Amino acid sequence: MSIPDFELIANEALQTFKEIETIASEKLQSIGIASASAFATANTFTGNRAVQNLSGINQSNKDAYSGLIKEPAIVRLIVESGDGVLRTLYISRKSQVSLKSNIELASYGSQKGRLASISAGEDKEIEIAGKREIFYVVEKLTLHPTKSDNDWDSVDNFYSHDEYDGKTITSLRALLKQTEIDFSDELEQLLSDAKSSEIIIDGVRHQVRAAMSLRDQPILDKFQDEIFRLHLDSQLIILGPPGTGKTTTLIKRLGQKLDIEYLDDSEKRLIENGANTLLHQSSWLMFTPSELLKHYLKDAFSREMVPASDDRIKTWVSYRNDLARNTFGVLKTANGGKYNLKADINVLTDNVINAPEIWINEFKNAHWEKIISQLEQGREQVAASALIQNHPLLTKLDGIFANTKKQLPTSLLQQLDTLEKDIRSELDSAKEIADRLVKEQRNLLFNRNKNVFNELAKYLENLSLDEEDDEDAEFDDEADNQAPTTTEVQKAVNAYVGFIKTYSRLLYLGRSISKQSKATKVKDWLADRIPPKEILQQIGQQITYQNGLRRFLNVPKRYAFGAVASYADFRKKNSDNLAWYNGIPTIANHIDGTELDAIIFLILQNTRELLDQNFVSRNLDAPKFSTLKDFTWILRNQIMVDEATDFSVLQLASMRYLTSNQTNSFFACGDFNQRITHQGVKDLKQLQWAIPNLLSQHINIVYRQSKLLNEFARSLIEITGGDINSLGELPSESTHEGSKPALLENAGNIENIADWIAERIKKIESTLGILPTIAVLVNNESEVKLMANLLSKNLEELNLKAVACEEGKSLGEGTDVRVFDIQHIKGLEFEAVFFAGLDKLAVDKPEIFDRYLYVGATRAATYLGMVCYDSIPEKLIPIRENCVLNW
Repeated sequence: MSIPDFELIANEALQTFKEIETIASEKLQSIGIASASAFATANTFTGNRAVQNLSGINQSNKDAYSGLIKEPAIVRLIVESGDGVLRTLYISRKSQVSLKSNIELASYGSQKGRLASISAGEDKEIEIAGKREIFYVVEKLTLHPTKSDNDWDSVDNFYSHDEYDGKTITSLRALLKQTEIDFSDELEQLLSDAKSSEIIIDGVRHQVRAAMSLRDQPILDKFQDEIFRLHLDSQLIILGPPGTGKTTTLIKRLGQKLDIEYLDDSEKRLIENGANTLLHQSSWLMFTPSELLKHYLKDAFSREMVPASDDRIKTWVSYRNDLARNTFGVLKTANGGKYNLKADINVLTDNVINAPEIWINEFKNAHWEKIISQLEQGREQVAASALIQNHPLLTKLDGIFANTKKQLPTSLLQQLDTLEKDIRSELDSAKEIADRLVKEQRNLLFNRNKNVFNELAKYLENLSLDEEDDEDAEFDDEADNQAPTTTEVQKAVNAYVGFIKTYSRLLYLGRSISKQSKATKVKDWLADRIPPKEILQQIGQQITYQNGLRRFLNVPKRYAFGAVASYADFRKKNSDNLAWYNGIPTIANHIDGTELDAIIFLILQNTRELLDQNFVSRNLDAPKFSTLKDFTWILRNQIMVDEATDFSVLQLASMRYLTSNQTNSFFACGDFNQRITHQGVKDLKQLQWAIPNLLSQHINIVYRQSKLLNEFARSLIEITGGDINSLGELPSESTHEGSKPALLENAGNIENIADWIAERIKKIESTLGILPTIAVLVNNESEVKLMANLLSKNLEELNLKAVACEEGKSLGEGTDVRVFDIQHIKGLEFEAVFFAGLDKLAVDKPEIFDRYLYVGATRAATYLGMVCYDSIPEKLIPIRENCVLNW
């Protein structure tokens, strides 16, 4: 076979770009005309929904055609079908149009798009029009289209062939201009040959990182491609070293599964059968460990044409706090809630934080035991206060409670659900009698003193009441039936009614009220205005009966959301367990972050468990299940987690429970060697506890680092005892040798460190001809601004400045040298990285120092600099011989 004619290939590619751009522009223009006509003729009978659907379709098409206009194609393939016919196939990132030439354009998300991920010389079986067919890739050209002066070009293209070594073509347009040179002049010929050697290069040329964004990887390799196309209902974590494209695979996976056109029929049914009320295209969340990484990823989402607002990319802490405060009523607001989250306390021991599985199971069991206790007490109260001896309802309840310890919670809840009509009938009768008696006493009090409730309101305003009130009082009345408390007088009336019900019930049962309770305070204030004992006994019998019956209603709701109150009981009971608790806060309603995670976890787990039950899912529109139906609003068809190993077991388990019951789609990525949080998940065993059906997939081809820095990262893993299964390998065609790490010891002070780093930065710019992305990592937040100021002073002569990226809230701009507290750089990527004070980092963070070093070092693509105030940490002495003082 003859040597490839690169000029012919370049000319075809650029002409194809023009054709795709022209056709996409025409279609984009036609959408505007069609839309105007459709909206003008839309009638009131078809309604707004038809218009909205048309608008949504039009917007999707507009985005698709706009994408093709901006980036016509990302790969050119010559493929051979089973019948021996050669075809030219271009692959676009997201969309496709029919071309007038003999060339075909397919979307990367389509079946033919799968061919883009295999190498030249490999074949793949795909499904075309319902039939399986094998295609062999003869040659492959990756493309990076750019447009300037109204002409198309493609830069840093990699060409591979089944018979030849790979080549980088730096510019297709520059290659074609070579053919226009007059070679009659021998010198011109020599100059052209020299220039040609710069345009066509052996192997893959390294692309210098000049912008702050996730590296663009339009086409995944064959291993990543198989992962991102897995069925929608898959649950998987991608594990691998830095720079292997884990996050890119996650984002492409999301984009492909959002495009309904490329879902198979079974995936479409999952979406259609789901209870999720959001459109599928909006039904997803991605969690990241930091705000900085969240903003860093947005460009990558944009390239894949996935709208990524702040509503869809979240940090767990931000999302959890919002959920706890505004949805589940865990955290206090002006309108309710129970706890105050305190960031500066550590209630739980390291044992629980590192391995919470036993502790959380004990909490779950305690919550269920509390519900069982409430039900058993309810059965006793119904028996004690029923007007009819051997009531038939008691017989039914006895049948259900015969083997409570052997029953699953959902089984018992289903049986109780069958008794709801009988219980409500009894409850309505008892309630009518009790409400009449209480109302008579309320009116009698008011008629004696028309100002009595104003006086009570003022009294209550000045009280500091113990929040540990009679828990059983919640069953005295239904929350839905309580009068609104928009005024202080209404609050006073409700306080009086609540007191009468609680006091009369306790009197009937022969029990006393807590001396510190709200009921006692009201009792003392009423004094001789309390109703006669015989009246209270009558009311007490009815309230006791109601209280008992009401315990058997809304049990699924308490199973799901009662965990909020149950945790306070659980913690109080186990407060002296030193294996779990460092000490209970003086203020009982103060909790730490892990405790909040636990409460949220149990709410999510129990609610998801209920939604999987037929007796719930088939009756979700019933009023009794309204809170469970409201819960479905927070579920999403896809949940994605970046840097998963920085999240705790409870956090990851909670994220998994945010998936739709139909799709159960959970995808994550991470690296145990990069875990830099104290509570981060430790191993696969913990992951599988959090997500029982989770599969793991390792990828290890590193696309970021040079050969020398990859070898350095390998040595760090070996020295520090990291997971050797996550060691990275460079692609076979990589030619990026890079530079050895630079090391300065005994710098003495931060001023000398800044001087040395500044000189290395100047060297990098002079070597590359441009200033690439550079990060300087300091050990704590207090050093960020100081280092930035020192560097700016040293770089001023080159019109450069360093910017303080304080608290991980800023990425800097343009050619700024970025200075970060090291804890914020997870997931970012730079051409050069400097450690300022490596020995001090080892002292300040001894437990995870080696991981911080590994994470920081693997942010760098080509240059890594390390500075010590004194000597290099003893643990790292073996790496000294692999370092240089200067480049």
